[in-house]
Amino acid sequence: MTDSPEETLALASTAARAIRSLNHATLGGEGLAQPADAYAVLGELALAAAGLTQLLAQAGRWLAAALAAGRLGCDDGTSPAAAVGGARLHLTDARASAAALAGDLDSARQQIAAVHGTPAREEEGGGERS
Repeated sequence: MTDSPEETLALASTAARAIRSLNHATLGGEGLAQPADAYAVLGELALAAAGLTQLLAQAGRWLAAALAAGRLGCDDGTSPAAAVGGARLHLTDARASAAALAGDLDSARQQIAAVHGTPAREEEGGGERS
């Protein structure tokens, strides 16, 4: 994989599309057949959320370095320092939120670790199983 701004944006776009697709897949519950499916999905989402903490820190460090190197400006001609400082504060908050999300997802996953599916009940009509 080549590191480039275009590749970075493509990966972020892929992540956003994957979440939209997961939303559609689980709408109405058809995308999950067993508790183990939910367990696995929650585990993968916890890993993704945990990975966001590093990504957000790296984006903040890049902004700080670009500002320090004089490589940033503002469209209105003002100093970008306040905007970058504000963005970094929000990124710090987002990192904490991502870490909390990862923890909550993992906790939810652990809560259902021993849950299993049961056979589907017969359709109404009182038929007995053989």
